[in-house]
Amino acid sequence: MTDTAASPDTPDSAPAPGTAPGGGGFARAVAPWLYPLTVFVSAVLLFTLQPLFAKLLTPKMGGTPSVWNTALVFYQAALLAGYLYAHLVATRLKPRTQLFVHAGVLLAGLIFLPVKISGLAGEPDVDQPVLWTFAALALSIGVPIMAISATAPLVGAWRARLGDTVDPYRLYAASNLGSFSALAAYPFLIEPLLGAQMQSWVWAVGYVVLGAMLVTAVAAVPQASQAPREVAERRTTWRERLIWTAFAAPPSALLVAVTTHITTDVASVPLLWIPPLALYLLTFVIVFSAAGDRIAEGAGAMKLLAVFLLAVAIAADLDRGIGGLFIHGGAFFLIVLGCHLELARQRPEPARLTEFYLWMSFGGVIGGALAALAAPVLLDTTLEYQIALAVALLVGVWRRSEPTTAVPAAVLAGLVAMWFMRRDDIGYLLTDWFPQPDPNFWYGVMLAWNDDLAAVVLVSVCAFAATLTFRSPLLVGVIGGVALILPAATADGPDVRSRERSFFGVLEVEDSGSGPGGWRYLSHGTTLHGQMSLDPARRFTPSSYYYRLTPIGSLFEEASNAKPDSLHAGVVGLGTGSTACYAKPGQSWTFYEIDPDVVRVATNPDLFGLINRCAPQARIILGDARLKVGEQSDKWYDILLIDAFSSDAIPTHLITREAIGGYMEKVADDGILIVHISNRYLDLTSIVAEAAQSLGYVAMIGDRDSEPNNDADTAVRVIVIARSVERLLRYQPPVWTFVVPVDEPRPWTDDRTDIIRAIMDHAAR
Repeated sequence: MTDTAASPDTPDSAPAPGTAPGGGGFARAVAPWLYPLTVFVSAVLLFTLQPLFAKLLTPKMGGTPSVWNTALVFYQAALLAGYLYAHLVATRLKPRTQLFVHAGVLLAGLIFLPVKISGLAGEPDVDQPVLWTFAALALSIGVPIMAISATAPLVGAWRARLGDTVDPYRLYAASNLGSFSALAAYPFLIEPLLGAQMQSWVWAVGYVVLGAMLVTAVAAVPQASQAPREVAERRTTWRERLIWTAFAAPPSALLVAVTTHITTDVASVPLLWIPPLALYLLTFVIVFSAAGDRIAEGAGAMKLLAVFLLAVAIAADLDRGIGGLFIHGGAFFLIVLGCHLELARQRPEPARLTEFYLWMSFGGVIGGALAALAAPVLLDTTLEYQIALAVALLVGVWRRSEPTTAVPAAVLAGLVAMWFMRRDDIGYLLTDWFPQPDPNFWYGVMLAWNDDLAAVVLVSVCAFAATLTFRSPLLVGVIGGVALILPAATADGPDVRSRERSFFGVLEVEDSGSGPGGWRYLSHGTTLHGQMSLDPARRFTPSSYYYRLTPIGSLFEEASNAKPDSLHAGVVGLGTGSTACYAKPGQSWTFYEIDPDVVRVATNPDLFGLINRCAPQARIILGDARLKVGEQSDKWYDILLIDAFSSDAIPTHLITREAIGGYMEKVADDGILIVHISNRYLDLTSIVAEAAQSLGYVAMIGDRDSEPNNDADTAVRVIVIARSVERLLRYQPPVWTFVVPVDEPRPWTDDRTDIIRAIMDHAAR
């Protein structure tokens, strides 16, 4: 704690100077429950609105984490605007004037209710996705979010005016507890039980209730109490503002970065956009409660331990799949908790509470914007995760570090950097230094570890030694930062042919082998988009999910042969363009794709070029598939494939009852609709099949594992939908089976989806 910050015990022991003791009978009666309840309700509303509106936005811009991250930056900016408004109102206006001003702002927010995407935003713009998303958010919910976000600092300032011994910072813990509760309840209770339209109306009612609570809360403030700026012990310095901003930025950047990293590089599981934010909010609950004061001294050690354990887990390749979610989530929680403990130690006396929240929010906006908006432009990988971790290590180290440690920190960091740049030679060095009867002994040991793991262990030893020798958190933080960033920054090998990063994610083209036996893969994070043989003789051969013996491949081969010069085929999701290899001259093929980078990669003859060679006459239409398919003539397609899932985090609006009905309107009477539902975490079988059943159509499941030793083949699961049973009788077991109708179908609709059901179905399969 600096000499400018109030001791955590100070607010509990004496009222702020100049306040009106007691605050009146009414104030004393309502304060214990009204103020905490008000901030709790406001936080619940704010953080149910976030996933609700993201749910409304995602169908417009595809199922990409960037939709959530961009929305998150907007929410932080709106929070900053709300905090600025709260600071100006609380420090410059009398309580009665505050009542009228804030009531006016709340009434203005009613114009935007119930929650919906404003038509003023226009149609989604895939060429400017960030600008369109920001515009949609601002025009749809900007005023309500700003009005609600002002609640916590305003109520804290009003509570401070009552002049009793209660620390108003404790209200911030109540606020974040409400936020955490809302995010935890959303996927398990709110989304399954309430449709989006009902959620919007319930939210509107909650907004009105909150308005009444806020009016009551400010009415309880004694009119004779002095404004915080009149009773503050002194003015805030720019050094303090800089510290508050600098300490708040890294955790915010880490929130965005870990969300992107998990959904891109670990597991693209739906709903993973919510848990990191929930954990982030939970840290605020802890640090601004009484428990935070007791554990504050251990903040630095907590961060260092979490970072080095995480580095070992990454190097040992233990952070993949569902287990990786807990590894990254646990490390993220401990690191952010450590940062926020350092931030809470810098809080000033309650009279300057609103200014502290304002600059803390400003730091959050900076950190979030750098990770969500700048990183995708400046970096072609998700390296911002490692950078954010490294910077988080440095939060607060200035308080316990000596300036003289800067030189050894720089020298040791340079040595660590040299180690990582040369880490591939470690096995050979050890063989030379420690000769054994088996000359490959040490090299074999290192291969069993892998070089990254060996390097991380060495860095951990260096950090431990630096701690004992120099007792410098700065030195340890610099070492840890180098250890985190360099392995990720130098991970590319010669087999990576191309990498594209955009609003929709990271696309990577990588070769495995060369010549006739080699393959080229297109991946979106951890999800395979498709592949192509490097054998010139197989340049026109579809592979992976579209290999001729897979359900998708066999259906396209049958359709193309049945109408060799008149087929109308549609494919939602371009990928590598493998399905184009079933095209014949004279046929009409149309591909729908939302990501311009996918189009550039797929049509680049130096990378793939399958569509150029196989179907040069094909049309490629950019935009949301559901909207664009709807523009086609009715009963146009003989075969229509829905395969637009850029990862396992599916755009749910593509498989709702309304979506299936819209697709079938575009399918000919004897045509078929194929929905590709291969997924590592969800079972979408019953959801798609019940949507078809509820519309009066019939469905079959096509399920086939990949053939051993056949690199062209990939396990595939699809559902094929037609208007009659007779149309599907040609497809036989064991690949094809009819879906048994259920008594009460429960398809997803545009108004209601239930991801938890799909996750549970997959677990039970």
